[in-house]
Amino acid sequence: MSEKKTTAGDGARELLEVILEANELKVIPRMGWMVRGIRDGESVAEHSYAVALIAMLVADRMEIDVDVGKLLRIALLHDLPEHMLGDIHAPATRMLGEDVKEAAEERIMRKLFGDIEDGDEYIALWKEFVDRSSVEGRLVRAVDKLEMFTQAYQYECEGNRMLEKFWGYEMNVRDFDFEEIRELYEELVRMREDD
Repeated sequence: MSEKKTTAGDGARELLEVILEANELKVIPRMGWMVRGIRDGESVAEHSYAVALIAMLVADRMEIDVDVGKLLRIALLHDLPEHMLGDIHAPATRMLGEDVKEAAEERIMRKLFGDIEDGDEYIALWKEFVDRSSVEGRLVRAVDKLEMFTQAYQYECEGNRMLEKFWGYEMNVRDFDFEEIRELYEELVRMREDD
């Protein structure tokens, strides 16, 4: 982000509107868990926090150069459009088409950030996730799915046995282009088999 001096009140209302809308993610449930009978499942905000944490931990172990600041920004932004669109269940996304979902999400991001200073930079970072156009965007994509698997494992450990489809769906591992992600996933599968 560019460093600019602002006076008190410059853009404060617009920034608060973004913050207040983003706070809605705290109460939006992850639909995949809900339709599988998970009561009190994680919210989109909880998922986004876990993605950011996992992304940071993985990036710190990687041998390739990753801009961790950029990575964390993308992780925090990656599901932000769901504050308005909701968390669309994967089968619904397949019916709609990823392009339709992504076009709606982009309109939401433009509406959300259109009136704030440097808003285009936030949109561009989010687009790197959607388009897989940077190492950081691709890594957040991979961690997004890895986090889903870790959460599924935790729910299974709590007794939910309706999550097999998460493990067997090939699209859930399509972005595992990083050795570190594959290793973590494979270890999680071994832990699951041991339980």
